[in-house]
Amino acid sequence: MLIKISGGDEIVNRGVVRLLPKPKVSIFICGCGHTGSTLLARILAAHPEIFAIRRETSAFVSGNGARWTKLSLVLLQAAISRRSIWVEKTPNHIHYTRQIIETIPGARFIVVTRDGRDIVASLGQRYEGDFDKAFQRWIADSRASMLRIEKGESILWRYEDFIESPALSIERLCRFIGVAFDPGILNYHQQPVVWGREKAVRTPHSARRHAQVNQPITDYRGGWRSRLPTEVASRFDAGEAREIMDYFGYSQAEHLPEDIDLQT
Repeated sequence: MLIKISGGDEIVNRGVVRLLPKPKVSIFICGCGHTGSTLLARILAAHPEIFAIRRETSAFVSGNGARWTKLSLVLLQAAISRRSIWVEKTPNHIHYTRQIIETIPGARFIVVTRDGRDIVASLGQRYEGDFDKAFQRWIADSRASMLRIEKGESILWRYEDFIESPALSIERLCRFIGVAFDPGILNYHQQPVVWGREKAVRTPHSARRHAQVNQPITDYRGGWRSRLPTEVASRFDAGEAREIMDYFGYSQAEHLPEDIDLQT
């Protein structure tokens, strides 16, 4: 528990962050939302050498005062865990990687991505049908992801590669993190956990999240074909969207025939 001192919270918590012992390896999972990042964090959390935060802290998205409070709490939890590696997942941190490195020297990044059409289809539902908002977020987050990759200290994780070969995908990440691959972490769902801020599953949203993070690996590729409006899907065929898709390895040849349903 942090002791709050009126008028001096930021100074106190900044000092706590500096004084607390740091794990040997600090990993931040970031990129665009709805890419499978929670699933990835859930799997890594099952590794016996990794302390993973079971919620999005949004620490660097927050103002300075809240940032230091959140970081001091997380680092305290990591120290108590006595594990040498910690993993934090906040997709929007992709826009704050410079600040992260300045605050936590040696921090590294797992940049997550997925077929942009599936991302926009999923985000569009979250934004109550505002697919343009979803598309613009994908563009902005993808551009930031590309910049982070070019600067180094990062590894790209594609959802589709993971679905094709879960063990190979996670083993590659384990090498990047510096831990031995434990095949047992792919059976994460056998030990259910509560993911998020709530201590128990109480609301419909938390119930859905609880089910998602505790279900076995499920293939959700290609859902855009039934959920993404045609005029939105066509935006991925040219211009900036096409450049981004090419950068992350999603060629136009990956347009699927109408009789293939990859959700089954």
